[in-house]
Amino acid sequence: MSDTATMAGLDPATLADVLRLAGSPGFDRIQDQIKRTGGCTDPIRLTGSTVTRDATTGQVLHSYSTDTEPGGVLRVACGNRRASRCPACAWTYAGDTYHLIRAGLVG
Repeated sequence: MSDTATMAGLDPATLADVLRLAGSPGFDRIQDQIKRTGGCTDPIRLTGSTVTRDATTGQVLHSYSTDTEPGGVLRVACGNRRASRCPACAWTYAGDTYHLIRAGLVG
């Protein structure tokens, strides 16, 4: 296992953790969360639930709970601007800033 881990550029413990995660039943949802966070290195882990009700009737229009998410958490991007902390979020922020400045200059 250590030879395979070394060839993949990972230490054996990290490789074992990646393989455990990839074999877990909720891996498709975990993969979806990773894509949605843009590869954030330190995603914020939210827990809890929300219910949206019609103000007049009280009928439940929508409900959501993190209990159905892998590990019981919903991961969202940290949004940190510093590349030393999160290169993926810093890259997104830099792109957004470029377009805001460009739009201001162009008019």
